[in-house]
Amino acid sequence: MWYNAAMRKILLSTLLGTLLFAATPEQVEHYLSISGANEQLVELEREFTKMQNSLNRIGGDTETPNYDMQLLSIRFKEYLQKHLSEDEMEQILKAYRNVLLLQFVSATTQREEDKAQQGKYHEVLANDPEADSRKALVEKISDAIYDQESTAVMFDHLIKPLLTTAPGGNKLSDKMLQERRKAYIARMIEEARQEILYATRNFDMEELESLEQIVKNPAIAKETKAVYEATAYALEAFFLSLASRYDLSKHTPAPTKEDKRTLR
Repeated sequence: MWYNAAMRKILLSTLLGTLLFAATPEQVEHYLSISGANEQLVELEREFTKMQNSLNRIGGDTETPNYDMQLLSIRFKEYLQKHLSEDEMEQILKAYRNVLLLQFVSATTQREEDKAQQGKYHEVLANDPEADSRKALVEKISDAIYDQESTAVMFDHLIKPLLTTAPGGNKLSDKMLQERRKAYIARMIEEARQEILYATRNFDMEELESLEQIVKNPAIAKETKAVYEATAYALEAFFLSLASRYDLSKHTPAPTKEDKRTLR
């Protein structure tokens, strides 16, 4: 009897925690509108639709059904609602009431496709006596938002399954995958730093110092982790749908002598 009573208590606690304290759909929609996530999701849908169509055209695939890209937004919202509590989401929304954070979000969500402009900004920085201090602050801001653990989620849940499921993926050794993982994380973090450096070019040093303190808010850390995981969850099925059409030989660096020995 004591076992049944204990189990009932655990089940009720779990159910109540899920039903009563999960983030509400209204909170999630509000978050998407103020964080710039809506625009990013639309952009993802657009870019991955192009990728899917391109792979179909190149491979002459007319039979494999296309992945419904609208599922990306649906699954992203679903994950946030299930994995952030109502209180956690309220703390995140509260953090977004800060005008400086909103300005930062606006600056980083604007599309900056002209790499030449970024290059010119680096030339300007070369003559800026505060350049080193600015770069150091931007690095701290970037690393607080795009930490290694969160970035690794994308590789582990998207890139790795794509590589190992694609034809020829069974030949990839653990060492080769670890090297890919390490390189992916390093590249993503460096690209994030450079993008934030350019996006915050109009922020003065005082604003950057304030922004550094803002992104250290535990609510922002919770948001970052949840967003990375939600993105991976939203894209996982799509990436697996690509595996059969992904020619690994065209996306794999030439193996080293040691790799060749491992593959034998």
